[in-house]
Amino acid sequence: MYNAGQFIGNCLESCMNQDLLPSDYEVIIVNDGSTDNGVEVAEGMIESQGWGNIRIVSRVNGGLSEARNTGLDHAKGDFIWFVDADDWIETGCLGKLVGRLDTQDVLVFGAVDYFQSDGGVKKGTVFQYPKEARRSGPEHISVMSERLKMCAPFCILKRSFLSDHNLRFVPGLLHEDAEFMPRTINEAGVVHVITLTPYCRLVRAGSLSRDHNPARFGALLEVATRLHDYKGSGKVGKGYSAPFNSIISNVLNQSFKYVVPNKASGYNLKDLKWIKGTFLSSKEFKYKLEGILISLFPNKPVEIFSFLSSIRNIHGKVLLA
Repeated sequence: MYNAGQFIGNCLESCMNQDLLPSDYEVIIVNDGSTDNGVEVAEGMIESQGWGNIRIVSRVNGGLSEARNTGLDHAKGDFIWFVDADDWIETGCLGKLVGRLDTQDVLVFGAVDYFQSDGGVKKGTVFQYPKEARRSGPEHISVMSERLKMCAPFCILKRSFLSDHNLRFVPGLLHEDAEFMPRTINEAGVVHVITLTPYCRLVRAGSLSRDHNPARFGALLEVATRLHDYKGSGKVGKGYSAPFNSIISNVLNQSFKYVVPNKASGYNLKDLKWIKGTFLSSKEFKYKLEGILISLFPNKPVEIFSFLSSIRNIHGKVLLA
């Protein structure tokens, strides 16, 4: 929680309005150096409601990655669910979710987006897996490819699995989930996919802006580079290299969205010589095409992305998402 005083009450109420006994689960609030009244709001609710299963852990501000790592360090339960302070979970969902927890390392599920509108919230996009499935982490990556969900709150993780594989968030990294989730899913022995949509994500006004933003561009490039290095370490099986490259290609394209083409010359993209090979070795044709064009114009990846994004294929679908 960082300066989430106006949201934390709704989040806590949703976490406590559940179909489990409070003694069956814990809620850890990590106060990441907030300067607003968020801690006071939380403390007041805990005291007035007698919520004995909630703990507040305060730390010096370090960003979302450090806050989540701190939560991991203090957690005592067998499973972890990261819930952001401005989001909430569905009433009475914990019992259903706990009932699906067994030997899997990761339980993945859908979510519903809510948009700020006229002082309230309006229900938006619903993401739901079409059917239940159990498969290995690499198989899940193969099935999902570029569509792999990068949001850490869209899953429940076994704590011992995270510890055994030393899976933590990179401190100080923006877009930390995009780096954490592909590694985590790839390391998983069993991923259990269910059709429930228990997570409610608040999309704040302005958060969808794709204006020129060097910080986000640079952060996503770092995410892509880290995933490329992770793949190069040999931890991605040979048969799953193409879909993993598609994930990296998608991250690269997400970074390009934050750069206006005529302002891209100041970035050292030409030094990232692996970009071309990643696109060419991806699972999807659209990335292969992008790789071919980058081969022809190696210093123009942002311009190529901008051009291809404006083209629609014969089916009327966006060529590059």
